[in-house]
Amino acid sequence: MRDVVLPVMVAVGMAFVIQTAIAKPFEIPTESMVPNIQAHDRIIVNRLIYRFRDPQRGDIIVFTPPESSKVPCTQPTSGGVPFVKRVIGIPGDRVKVRNHATFVNGTAFVVPGAVTPTYETRFDVVPAGTVLVLGDNRNDSCDAHDWKDFGSPFVPKSSIIGQVEVTYWPFTRATFLD
Repeated sequence: MRDVVLPVMVAVGMAFVIQTAIAKPFEIPTESMVPNIQAHDRIIVNRLIYRFRDPQRGDIIVFTPPESSKVPCTQPTSGGVPFVKRVIGIPGDRVKVRNHATFVNGTAFVVPGAVTPTYETRFDVVPAGTVLVLGDNRNDSCDAHDWKDFGSPFVPKSSIIGQVEVTYWPFTRATFLD
């Protein structure tokens, strides 16, 4: 009995510690990150990285959505489901979307494969301790461009769960993400 129960208990304990502190799997429920991450893809999130460095522009992150995300959006926002978006603005940045492009501090910020936005908006300067996020599927993503009229469009760093590192399912789409 000890030869079976002890290894199972150790394996379960290790899995719990790994998911709590190091890496956690998630399933993507929406198309907000298309084409880089598809709906129902499964990803692994690095939960340690932001203990050693701040989020950087271009990182794909998983986070607990802010209260302002509970506005009518094209993607479901209920049930406490974490969101997956790309960091566009870091503290001190000025971000605006115009002429079908996203600009950070006056320079076009191009994400390969991102859907061209059909809306125009501008944000206040990104405050310290926060980031500004948009989905790669700019027009069909419940993100900062929807939240800004209903509260703060910024995500506190304390709400960030981690950085997306890998898409692992379906296996044919398995890849490391930049």
